[in-house]
Formats: sequence, structure tokens, C-alpha cells
Amino acid sequence: MKFFLFIFLLTSIFCHGKNTEKKNSESIWRTLLTENANCVTWVSATVRVEVSVGGRSLPPQEQKLEALGTIIADDGLTVLSLTKVDPTSNIISRLRSPGASVQVHYTEVLILMQDGSEIPARLLLKDMDLDLAFLLPITGTDESSEKFTFSATPGWNRAKTPPTPEILNEVVSISKLGRNLYRQSTLRRGWVNAVIEKPRPYFVIENTEPGTPVFDQRGRWLGVVVYKMDSGRPTEVVTLPIEDIMEIAEQVRSRNQ
Repeated sequence: MKFFLFIFLLTSIFCHGKNTEKKNSESIWRTLLTENANCVTWVSATVRVEVSVGGRSLPPQEQKLEALGTIIADDGLTVLSLTKVDPTSNIISRLRSPGASVQVHYTEVLILMQDGSEIPARLLLKDMDLDLAFLLPITGTDESSEKFTFSATPGWNRAKTPPTPEILNEVVSISKLGRNLYRQSTLRRGWVNAVIEKPRPYFVIENTEPGTPVFDQRGRWLGVVVYKMDSGRPTEVVTLPIEDIMEIAEQVRSRNQ
């Protein structure tokens, strides 16, 4: 009888600890959303697409695309999934012609603020291998970004070793709904299915959306969701670690100073 009582007490303590940990995480995540919802923004890109197949040029077409992006600095520097604003891979897959050539020209890029303002931006870098695009608001215009305050994603500390999640850890990502649902900010709970270390680190996390930031149970920023590219085509949805994002962001800044 004493043995079963001992087991019961151990089980109760374990379950209580788990419930407390879960409540703490949920509280951290709700605070994260309340204070930092606008670190995620919608981006609108108008592109002119020129396609050439077998030496024959097709009439140019204009497309308007929208994608989610993560603001990573106070000046509005934003990172997003390149696939979401570059239709190249989608067009080539539909053409199924090895000689096809696709040129994408960005005629207008806008950061769509939560209050309805549209801030002109310029594309600084496209990294097709990592499915990354970086853009920065344009200053010195009538709709200048200098009039706005950007909410940079929290949780990045260069001086500390970045967190590495473990398989089955619960995480959340901050996202936004579409225009029909008033671009309402949301939290998406997910969990880690795999941690890939080589040849390049990725986290495989369920229930995430490209262009959004992912946070662990302590509210620490883990990375940004992108597509794993294979031969120029998007395949699986993965999370690229934050240290890789910030390293490329530094290179982007140094090239555009």
C-alpha cells in the first residue's frame, strides 16, 4: 500500500510540475504577442515578369504578391521567404522547359503597417539558396519610414550562445492573418520534429508559416521560417537559425552602406 502511495505522490508532483511549466510558457508567449505583435508585417511586392522559352520572349506580365516578413532591426530591416515574393520557381516548374529563362523586376515594394500605412521599401538581397529576401524602408520620401516606429523582433543577444531546441520541444511563431481577417496578429503553437546540424543547420518545426519568427518556451528567438530549396525549387518548410539570419543581415548592411 505504501509503495502505491509513493508512486501516486511522485506522479502528482511530476504532473503538477509539467502543468506549471506549461502555464509559465503560455504566459510568456501571450506577453510576447502583446508586446511584439508588430515584429511581423505583411509585405506587398509588385513584379514585372519576363519569360523566354526556346529563344522566344513571351509578353511581360505584372503580378502583385503579398508575403509575411519579420522585422529584425529598429530601422525596419525585414527578412522574408524569397519564394513568397519571387515567382521564378513556380513559373519554371509549370513551363517544364530546360531552356526557360525568367526575369523578375520589382516595380514596387511596400511594407504594410498595422494602421494601414504603406511604406515604400527596396529589396537589398535575394538569396535563392537559403530562400531569403531582405528589404529596407526607403527614407526621404513623402511616405518616409522616418515617420514610423518599427517593432524589431525581441530575444536576440549576440553576447549569448543562441538557444538550440530539442526534439518534441513546444515552440510558437508570431504570424498575421490575411486581409479578409483584418491582418490580426496570431500565435501558432508548434513542436520540433528534428534538428538538422549538417551540412547546414535547420530546425524542422510543425505548424509554421514562411517569413515568420519562431520562439522557444522562454520566449527566446530561435529563427525565421523559410523553404528548404532543392535545385532552385522550394521543398520542405524549415526554420533557419537566428545566428545565420543575423550573419547574412550584417553582410547586407555592409554592402549597402
